[in-house]
Amino acid sequence: MGNTVVDQAANLAHTHPQPIHSPPDHSDLKIHLRQSSNRHWTTRLTIDLRQLTLGHYRHSPAQHWPPFSPIRPLDTAITRLRIGHTRLNAHLHRLNIVQDPHCPWCPTQPDTPEHLLLHCPRFHSLRTTLKASLTSLRIHRPTLEDLLGSDALSPTTAFHALKCTQTFLQKSGQLDRI
Repeated sequence: MGNTVVDQAANLAHTHPQPIHSPPDHSDLKIHLRQSSNRHWTTRLTIDLRQLTLGHYRHSPAQHWPPFSPIRPLDTAITRLRIGHTRLNAHLHRLNIVQDPHCPWCPTQPDTPEHLLLHCPRFHSLRTTLKASLTSLRIHRPTLEDLLGSDALSPTTAFHALKCTQTFLQKSGQLDRI
């Protein structure tokens, strides 16, 4: 009997000339608000990441592999390198803290994370060791993305690449500059 009554009411509603507006359920509003907020956050974060100094190595707010280091200064250094807020001269120069944006050892090159990790001649021997350890991960020409655990890498590869980068930072003694 109940199904018959409901079916008749549904048929009657279809023949009604104007839509019947019923107040939405509060749980539906919460779900819609949460989905809208998450969509807005994802869009805004994606735009902001592209405007960061190093936004080019992280194109989406999706999972970004954490460093997992038991040594807090290493975790802090990796995070700073990822977001581009370091104590390297290029960043400090943009903040008007230092006058010269160049590397202390390479007066013609900006002191950026990419320069420090991939190009600075002062760390050539450490970089050679770093590249050798990354070869076992099938990373033959490492980029900043690879060294900082990009989203494109598998979780295992990203984790091991971060460990290699952390070892490089520890041995180079550059943690206080990052």
